[in-house]
Amino acid sequence: MIFKNITQRSWWERDLLARPADLLIIGSGITGLATALFYKRQHPEHRVMVLDRGFWPTGATGRNAGFACFGSAGELLDDLQQEAEAGVKDRLRLRLEGLALLKEELGSEEIGFEMTGGYEIFDDTNDPHFRESLAQLPRFSRWVEELTGEADTYEFREINGFPSIFNRLEGYLHSGKMLEVLVRKVQQAGVEIRWNTPVAEVHQHGAVLQDGLALEAAAVLCATNGYTSTLLGETQVKPARGYVFVTNPLQKLPWHGSCHYNRGYVYFRDLGDRLLIGGARDVDKAGEESILNEINPKIKNWLVSFVNDKLGIDPDWQIDQEWTGVMGFGATKTPECRRHENGVYTAAGLGGMGVAIGMKLGQRTASLITNHPTPHF
Repeated sequence: MIFKNITQRSWWERDLLARPADLLIIGSGITGLATALFYKRQHPEHRVMVLDRGFWPTGATGRNAGFACFGSAGELLDDLQQEAEAGVKDRLRLRLEGLALLKEELGSEEIGFEMTGGYEIFDDTNDPHFRESLAQLPRFSRWVEELTGEADTYEFREINGFPSIFNRLEGYLHSGKMLEVLVRKVQQAGVEIRWNTPVAEVHQHGAVLQDGLALEAAAVLCATNGYTSTLLGETQVKPARGYVFVTNPLQKLPWHGSCHYNRGYVYFRDLGDRLLIGGARDVDKAGEESILNEINPKIKNWLVSFVNDKLGIDPDWQIDQEWTGVMGFGATKTPECRRHENGVYTAAGLGGMGVAIGMKLGQRTASLITNHPTPHF
């Protein structure tokens, strides 16, 4: 038998559980939860409720590769070819401040953060992109020093026979632990979370669940990243599915730290004695503009060949676990954070950097909602 929420209210439900919220947030990923946390601190008397369609967040927050990175030299160079320096540098600031805020709020040890350093590998030193990236290292290191006080972030190194650019300030973490700590902190602050609560539509004064139950709220935020277009037509954020797999335990794993290849489209790391690898979305970008958690065989086959041809692990390795997660990309990699004409807010389009910018984006969104006061229920 399938049970659904009952649309009739008992006296007790209407008087307490179903009373209107001051802020209703759709999506319990890092951005939605961070917004709830910072907003509740500013308005401890307000009722803040977070809704999520799953038993656990099903977007990118809990399904990513666990990278605490802010931009390889090759990615920054690629971004500069798409937009002005001011936009690239502002986004770098957002990522660096976001990672610092994440560790400050949740604790480095609690989220399994390790400052391993990160490598961007290239096929050979004759690669024009490598040469251009190498030439820009003083510039990119200067940017990071201006923002953090840390000098000489990027440098040339060789690793496992590959020329590479090393970023000493990058690392990785445990995305599950990060989410678990954040959920606990948000609940302790007095925020209510409702799991298994899929939303059918949103409007200025609330949301309607898929079973028809209507919830009222003074303000509504869609923190649904790549799924935003399913609830709001007025958004530039498009879904971008990412594929990840983890191998069986390996005897030979010559890689340690967060590693990138091909302008950041491919990423891999050690996970104990296993290899975790994902990305290659550029192999079929159009095919990956999907919210369906399905595995694209073109991308899977490309990554399997990449591991076999380049990474030098056990020749008889196998995939132990594989999954997909849906990211969100806007017109640029800078996230969308705004109030729409219908009064609904969005915080989405994190450009594959949700770990780095989610907390900071949540902080900004909480301030945005606070600065546009709505009637207090």
